[in-house]
Amino acid sequence: TFHAMTQRHTHRGPFRPDPLPDDIAAELVAVAQQEGATLQLITADEGRAVMADAVAEADRVQWADKTFREELARWVRPKPQLAVDGLPTSEAGISEWLAFAGPALIRTFDRGGGQAARHREIAAHAPTLAILSTDTDDPLAWVRAGQALQSVLLHARTEDVWASFLNQATEVPEVRARMAASLGVAGFPQVVLRLGYGEAVTPTPRRSVREMLIMHR
Repeated sequence: TFHAMTQRHTHRGPFRPDPLPDDIAAELVAVAQQEGATLQLITADEGRAVMADAVAEADRVQWADKTFREELARWVRPKPQLAVDGLPTSEAGISEWLAFAGPALIRTFDRGGGQAARHREIAAHAPTLAILSTDTDDPLAWVRAGQALQSVLLHARTEDVWASFLNQATEVPEVRARMAASLGVAGFPQVVLRLGYGEAVTPTPRRSVREMLIMHR
């Protein structure tokens, strides 16, 4: 998986309808388990519908919160080609011709309805959805979840599998609890993933490693 580190990035574009082969799915489940977490793959229509509803509901809750919109606006980049971090306006559901006003639009308007419909469609038609969960919900569990997530993502790329996140369903407590109960998750959902095959995409901007390090002399 070492060489996958340079290939792994979030794929927010469309995936082909092909489901993950059983052997690759089993490998991803095992990789998560080795790190102390559980990866539950959702491929049935009923399960995808539950998750799509959870994602859509969480979108509406989050976008109704002005604090959430203000934080999101700080990370949106109208000119991603000139940015060193952040999220292009197109990935925040802003049309290209309105990109220049993207941050202001996000701060000012509750676009939860549109985002909910968009993400519900994405989740409902994903070839494979996955919930990464832990037995407990404390700082140690969060570290384990992060380690498991990175292991799953890197192993997925070695098999040409892409991933993107639908984490809003885990970020709203009441939505998270209902989703876990409906899908029989034995533990605490920490991450929701969409997994599948697709064309290569350009990664969003990232700061260099040196910029993120604290140098001591």
